[in-house]
Amino acid sequence: MLSPYERIVDAHIDRYIRDELYWVLHAPRQVGKTNFLQSWIREMNDGGEVVACYVSVERCQGFVEADRSMPLIVEAVRKWAERCGVPVPDYPKADPGSMLNELLSKWAAITAKPLVVLFDEVDVLQGETMISFLRQLRDGFAGRGIGKFPISIASVMSLFK
Repeated sequence: MLSPYERIVDAHIDRYIRDELYWVLHAPRQVGKTNFLQSWIREMNDGGEVVACYVSVERCQGFVEADRSMPLIVEAVRKWAERCGVPVPDYPKADPGSMLNELLSKWAAITAKPLVVLFDEVDVLQGETMISFLRQLRDGFAGRGIGKFPISIASVMSLFK
């Protein structure tokens, strides 16, 4: 049996970043997704070709209203960026319907390299929160690129809650 790391690496997910895609990684709980992602982020940042950041949105579980949850997601981005040693802009002064989009746009503008963001625990987002999260990512997708928006974003979730 292959370890979770080998299964994920053998899936050649690096092509999603190379091809500037937005993608979903889903697998059962407790198979090593988070450990792999955090290790892979370090590898990508050490490689120097991209600026990469892992972000867990698990703290938003149970928040259905976007007005309450989007500031939590933005704060999670800032917190995890600091942990990853990745500079991130100031908190955006925007309404919840564009807050994440604005932060990711500003963040891409201050990085000299392509920005990659891996959002973990996305399966906990519900209702208005999930809709707002996905719409803001979709809004930035068409304009993605160096200095504009993350070139690649992953939504990582478990198959079963």
